[in-house]
Amino acid sequence: MIMPGMTADMITWLHEQIDADEAAAAARPGAWLPEGLTPDNPLAALYSPARTTAIHRGWLAAWRDPQQAGPEDRDSHSVDWSLRVLAATAYSDRPGYREEWALSN
Repeated sequence: MIMPGMTADMITWLHEQIDADEAAAAARPGAWLPEGLTPDNPLAALYSPARTTAIHRGWLAAWRDPQQAGPEDRDSHSVDWSLRVLAATAYSDRPGYREEWALSN
């Protein structure tokens, strides 16, 4: 079953948010590091914006158009849920977020 509220608009909007994150990270290299952590520390990679945006882009790449997926497509349902969680938790404070994308109880 495809999650209600999943739309191509949400996918497009998420791509825009990830693009904005990448641009912000590129504009201020290293600014994302927590205080006291240097780029040569192996833990720095855990905080890398490149890592985070790659994960987000992977979720977007796995998304299937609701028009193409059937109700028995559980993988599609899982990806839909992951993208809704991403939108609701990471980007809900940004312009363009729609309440219809919010997680329902």
